[in-house]
Amino acid sequence: NDSGKNWNGHFRIHGGMPEFFPVCFTSDSATVMTVDIYIHTRRIGSRMILSVFSPYWIINKTSRVLQYRAEDIHLKHPADYRDIVLFSFKKKNIFSKNKIQLCISTSAWSSSFSLDTVGSYGCVKCSANNMDYLVGVSIKMSSFNLTRIVTFTPFYTIANKSSLELECLPFWPENSSGQLCVRVVGYESSSKPFLFKAPDNGTLLRLEELNGGLLVDVNVSEHSTLISFSDYHEGAAPALIVNHTSWDSLRYKQSGLQEEMELKPKQVCLFAWTDPTKTRKLTWGYSQSFGEHDLLKDECGQFPYNANTQIHWVSFLDGRQRVLLFTDDVALVSKALQVDNQLPGSMFPVVFHPVAPPKSIALDSEPKPFIDISVITRFNEYSKVLQFNLSLASGGEASDKGQEMIAIHSLNLLLKSIGATLTDVDDLIFKLAFFQIKYQFYKRDQLMKRVVRHYSEQFLKQMYVLVLGLDVLGNPFGLIRGLSEGVEAFFYEPFQGAVQGPEEFAEGFVIGVRSLLGHTVGGAAGVVSRITGSVGKGLAAITMDKEYQQKRREEMGRQPKDFGDSLAKGGKGLLRGVVGGVTGIITKPVEGAKKEGAAGFFKGIGKGLVGVVARPTGGIVDMASSTFQGIQR
Repeated sequence: NDSGKNWNGHFRIHGGMPEFFPVCFTSDSATVMTVDIYIHTRRIGSRMILSVFSPYWIINKTSRVLQYRAEDIHLKHPADYRDIVLFSFKKKNIFSKNKIQLCISTSAWSSSFSLDTVGSYGCVKCSANNMDYLVGVSIKMSSFNLTRIVTFTPFYTIANKSSLELECLPFWPENSSGQLCVRVVGYESSSKPFLFKAPDNGTLLRLEELNGGLLVDVNVSEHSTLISFSDYHEGAAPALIVNHTSWDSLRYKQSGLQEEMELKPKQVCLFAWTDPTKTRKLTWGYSQSFGEHDLLKDECGQFPYNANTQIHWVSFLDGRQRVLLFTDDVALVSKALQVDNQLPGSMFPVVFHPVAPPKSIALDSEPKPFIDISVITRFNEYSKVLQFNLSLASGGEASDKGQEMIAIHSLNLLLKSIGATLTDVDDLIFKLAFFQIKYQFYKRDQLMKRVVRHYSEQFLKQMYVLVLGLDVLGNPFGLIRGLSEGVEAFFYEPFQGAVQGPEEFAEGFVIGVRSLLGHTVGGAAGVVSRITGSVGKGLAAITMDKEYQQKRREEMGRQPKDFGDSLAKGGKGLLRGVVGGVTGIITKPVEGAKKEGAAGFFKGIGKGLVGVVARPTGGIVDMASSTFQGIQR
């Protein structure tokens, strides 16, 4: 029973049925409707097992009418139908590339997209007259591995986890502003707009009529954006502002806005952004002094109120709450921890005292460490808070899109230790963008999820480096890198020489030409050398002679002094392979008989027969590899 209708289909069972074949099912409704259901045939002994399945299950969670179109198929999916809809393409080959188009409500048809990429997520855009519908698509495989489950959801989903009854518009955004407002049912005014297209770990929205606030969290993924509302909790406000002075009122506002608030002496107030879509900085004024803070990090300072009074300000965390304190009491402000030596006559009266970090650490342009972790535990009377700052990076310059270079020598070692010909790599460089979080609170599982997702995406983007770095392919990655270095030197060296003088220009031109030719000819020879070296290693493995393999590794690992030495090295390898292959017919059975008796004798015969072909062939390949290696050098 599908779509509230009964379906009937017929097929004949016989011994020559294919593994997969379709059966046309017809509904018993007034209008004739058909759907193709597939049969999977398995034979276990004398039994035949037939599995009936639909290639696709489509689930509509958009609360809108969806339509699907593919070649001669046009299917309508009602908005209120919560069960699955069976779907299949009108093709004889079930494994062929299948694409459909989507229409939502009164929109135009979307571009064609595939339903076969299991495990993928994406977004489909359907354009209408005054808006674009964004539909999230997820494709998963069923538990019995025959049916793909395709789920359509609104790209933007709103979840109300608060204790208030809310109205959220628009559910389907009707413009591209990327801003959303929320209103509590029963009240006239709504909140200030907030941005819902960018990730947000928690923004407090002011609700003027309720004299309170609401917390919004935006989680963005490839196929959906989840906007969650929750009740205010302690520490959710951007700042707790404290005017601990006795002299004047503190004026403060969000930077760039006109609306200014006033905090009288000895008063405390929670602060929330007046307009969350604008610059999130706080501007304050006290008497004739002014300042601006981003309310993210610990800071402190002071300014004069009059000739006799200094006003101190400090920004710090109390639990999870950021506090901005203004006071004329020096005892309340502690810039840093200092440990003094109280012994009389001490040579070093100050044991520990914080100093500004050196420029090599403070400057963002300096290389970042691969792993940088800082943990600060804060105690107060009622709570203990762990502030955790994690940075994973390596080398390069710090920027939002900076790609940091990581030479994975350990990966080379791991792959080479496997000993397989197909896993030889050299000159492999991974470039991974560093992951860094500052001034944010995360649960441990949230933090680990973000780190794993970031580096998984970065690693997948760099898989081509690993593939192109295989020696069995000639290491084209190394060839391209070498050619780029040669071209760079060809232009750079003459330019550097021209700056100094005509003689230096000529010398630079010679160096540039030599570098370009060297990288071009040497790179091409290196490609052939790596391929033949990998083949030679495979032939050595076929011989099953560990002693021969060890001697070959030692000889091939020895670096020749010049081109003549490379030719001599290749000639020795050829001679060793021919002699070893011929004599192995006799020596290997004898050695096997001494170690394992009759069984070892027959094993030795097998090794000898294989070696008489593999060793001379491997010698010829090794000679070619050494020759091209000499050309490269």
